[in-house]
Amino acid sequence: MTSEAPRHLHPAAIAVDALRAALQLVGGIVLVAIVRGTAPGTAVLLTLAGIAGGAAIGYVGWRRTTYWIDGPALHRRSGVFTPDEKIVPSARVQSVDTTTGPLQRLLGVVELRVQVAGASDADEIVLTAVTHAEAARLRQALGQPAPAPPDELVALGLRGLLLAALTGPQISVAVSAVAGAYALLHNAIDVEENGGGLISRLDSPGAVALAAAGVLGAGYVLAFLAAIVVFAGFEVQRDGRLLRIRRGLLARRAISIPLERIDGVVIVEGLSRGPLGLAALRIESAAHGGEPAAGRTLLPLVRRSEAERVIARLVPELTLAAGELERPPPRALRRFVLWRAGTGALVGAVPAVTVDAAAWPAGPLLALAGALVGVRAYRACGVRVADSVVVVREARLARRTLLARRRRLQQHAVIHTRLQARAALADLSVTVGSGGEGRARHLERATAESVFGTLRRVASPDHY
Repeated sequence: MTSEAPRHLHPAAIAVDALRAALQLVGGIVLVAIVRGTAPGTAVLLTLAGIAGGAAIGYVGWRRTTYWIDGPALHRRSGVFTPDEKIVPSARVQSVDTTTGPLQRLLGVVELRVQVAGASDADEIVLTAVTHAEAARLRQALGQPAPAPPDELVALGLRGLLLAALTGPQISVAVSAVAGAYALLHNAIDVEENGGGLISRLDSPGAVALAAAGVLGAGYVLAFLAAIVVFAGFEVQRDGRLLRIRRGLLARRAISIPLERIDGVVIVEGLSRGPLGLAALRIESAAHGGEPAAGRTLLPLVRRSEAERVIARLVPELTLAAGELERPPPRALRRFVLWRAGTGALVGAVPAVTVDAAAWPAGPLLALAGALVGVRAYRACGVRVADSVVVVREARLARRTLLARRRRLQQHAVIHTRLQARAALADLSVTVGSGGEGRARHLERATAESVFGTLRRVASPDHY
């Protein structure tokens, strides 16, 4: 393909970038105004200045940003005082993603993100506003064909969406956000006559429990709503050698990944989903290794009994033959249990020592909980090699089963401590190109070394 003249982004990029810059500026201004008690008139003026600054940043950014195709590579140049040029050869492209937010839908444009292997976000090329036709042209120029009738299609219906939101793992993030807002509100109104604020009123165990329940409840509601927004309309399809994923309510995101760029898939059974026989599927790909879990989701909810069949439909290279995992021997059980039970006992002893001796039951209860977690980890652990696929299963907070293509392994190792060596035990660890790791602990050392030897006999990984 011959070189073409540099092109500007669609003029809608001015509005898109201006809005983003203005939200950042205004958000900072509002936060400072709340904390410092700025007068309303001054706050309004500062907000208007932030909006004007965002508009100026959007226009200058659009004027100074160009892109073009030169041979088999995409170029992007941007920057006001020190122009920066990024070049992405089509051979390094891992995926080409598009995002369409409310403003972009209104203006008839999409954001195009070109993901590359083994690079940080700063090395990717992002075009904040191009037309749908231009996005299709760039996809084809970078080696990704236009959508075709799918060979396989899996969609998340309304029932699955609600169940995924109800059982999702996002509550810890949401609780943190609620607690942060609670603390900020406390600082903002801590100007009462008695010098106290919200937190200072929590002067009894009942008040503390009620506040904690309120934070957890608000966090759960936020997590539920966030999952709805992120995963609404979720569908994944395979046409030819390309996997296409679409999701999102407010911002509609479309991801396309060549099958040969997928290192593996992880089956994740969280604490809330595992007992219900449910799981989520996540992609291991070098381009998406650093993204949050939502950005690596192959399917947000699937029955555990059907997970391997769904993976085989969407990523045929990960089809598993029937077989059983190589498990740790019975004598390894105490190694899973003892240190977790001991850790629980130590954590539980802290309140009894530092707060009140009446809190001593926390020690035995947490020790028992740790022991049960250890038994769960022992029962989950295992590894096997099935033709071109290696399977490693372990239990942390969630039970994770990694199905990885043997040719895409970046590293595999047998690891043992002195105590393990004396008991003829060892860990087997595998790492894929995205940085994802699976580790089977306390296997028979002979088993770990046998699997390691099998993996060594595979040819070197495919080049990116």
